[in-house]
Amino acid sequence: MVNSPPYSRLKISSGKWTEHAKTAFSVDPRIALSLASRFPANIAVKSQVTQLVQAHIVDLRTIPEALPYFVTPKSVEENSVLLRQLPHWAACSITQALEFLTPTYKGHPRVMAYVLRVLESYPPERVTFFMPQLVQSLRYDEGRLVEGYLLRATQRSDIFAHILTWHLQGESVQETVKDGAFDKNTSFQAILSEVRQHIIDGFSPKALDMFKREFDFFEKVTSISGALFPLPKEERRAGIRRELEKIKMQGEDLYLPTAPNKLVKGIQIDSGITLQSAAKVPIMITFNVVDRDGNQNDAKPQACIFKVGDDCRQDVLALQVISLLRDIFQAVGLNLYLFPYGVLPTGAGRGIIEVVPNTRSRSQMGESTDGGLYEIFQEEFGPVGSPSFETARGNFLTSSAGYAVASLLLQSKDRHNGNLLYDNMGRLVHIDFGFIFETSPGGNMRFESAHFKLSHEMTQLLDPSGNMKSESWHQFVSLCVKGYLAARRYMEGIISTVEMMVESGLPCFSRGDPIEKLRKRFHPEMSEREAAHFMIHVCTDAYNKWTTYGYDLIQYLQQGIEK
Repeated sequence: MVNSPPYSRLKISSGKWTEHAKTAFSVDPRIALSLASRFPANIAVKSQVTQLVQAHIVDLRTIPEALPYFVTPKSVEENSVLLRQLPHWAACSITQALEFLTPTYKGHPRVMAYVLRVLESYPPERVTFFMPQLVQSLRYDEGRLVEGYLLRATQRSDIFAHILTWHLQGESVQETVKDGAFDKNTSFQAILSEVRQHIIDGFSPKALDMFKREFDFFEKVTSISGALFPLPKEERRAGIRRELEKIKMQGEDLYLPTAPNKLVKGIQIDSGITLQSAAKVPIMITFNVVDRDGNQNDAKPQACIFKVGDDCRQDVLALQVISLLRDIFQAVGLNLYLFPYGVLPTGAGRGIIEVVPNTRSRSQMGESTDGGLYEIFQEEFGPVGSPSFETARGNFLTSSAGYAVASLLLQSKDRHNGNLLYDNMGRLVHIDFGFIFETSPGGNMRFESAHFKLSHEMTQLLDPSGNMKSESWHQFVSLCVKGYLAARRYMEGIISTVEMMVESGLPCFSRGDPIEKLRKRFHPEMSEREAAHFMIHVCTDAYNKWTTYGYDLIQYLQQGIEK
């Protein structure tokens, strides 16, 4: 590690920091709040900003960022008079509001009233992103306030009603009930069933007709999987075609559940195939879709995988984190690529997964060539140094950096070459998040010890010099550092999104203390300089780590997946 220049070692006293915070606040409270956000580990700044916010609270009602300085578990416990300001406070972000729904805030009436006012201020379609968290919050919704919000939102939006219903069905009888938890789980299941019935009872005749047609259509498609199970493998493709021919389109307003903006115009009858799976018989079917607000004659193919006997709720959580990271990168102007494809649970152990368009898995690419990625990129994009090759290399670099940050935070395992896709522009996309946080395949033997996958063939593209001194490698590391630092600034929103799912029964919460370890991976105690050095170390450590190659070899020997 390069030594820092002497001037960077000069320490600013806590007294000076306090003075800076006061000056910033006197100019504009937002500057002081930004200072505290910029230096989250600085206790002097945080303490001073907290005092200033609480002393001038009436003047700050238009600044949602000030909320965490007086709405705290301690102020809720003490029923602080400061909470009386909440009815007058400006609406915060949805992620901030959801954090206040966690049990830590004990469903305090003033806090709950504020949260519901915030949620009501957003169009229901914006809130659907956080549907898994809202459904989980029904577990401790003693005043039935969240339930009330959800039912009111279903009256404002049919799509909200549909997505909520699918998530309610996805939660039904998912959990393994342990001793002492039976009553609690039974109560939760009863609430889910009750809310679902209230939604259906609240539909107008027109809305009920739409609901029945949408749900019936996709239930028929999903059920094909069960019809195929008894058939020999060689007869299954013909079996899918037979079943698809029986399904008729019922109206022009059906849409893909994973993407409500895509209207379904038809099914490509010959597109159905079965996929390799240890569970049941997942099927992939291609639909012709158009943009809801676009040219209704401009149909494009969109393939979806329909799973039965597989719980895809964990994939939803992982993709929520990836989607939040993508939004963060975009908001701060970082060129890091992530593709959070659509996944939706539609019933207990049933779900729909969007296929990432124009992609092949690395193992599929290996079927047509003996070369590595470097050779494949030359075959597909032209010789090294050509504009098309270098554009593809750049796309690979920005996407690899995006997924490096996501993989560090999620600790996604099982990163064999069947789970790594490459699109027709050279971009990397990760899929299948069955093992995240503290869980890993093979009884947690933890073969994948690097924070993210960076195999030798990947480094050939990222680092032509082979010694971590090339310009493209420095660019990759720089993007990883910038992405990590940006994610740290939105740490609380990401953590609360995950934390609200802790009681969901998802496998990723079955081992260790995933929330505390997720917080530690953000390293809130570090300065930005220290955090940057940490991320540089993470990149260096991942560089051609032997265990990644060893894991690929194990996958190849066990499943025939190309390394």
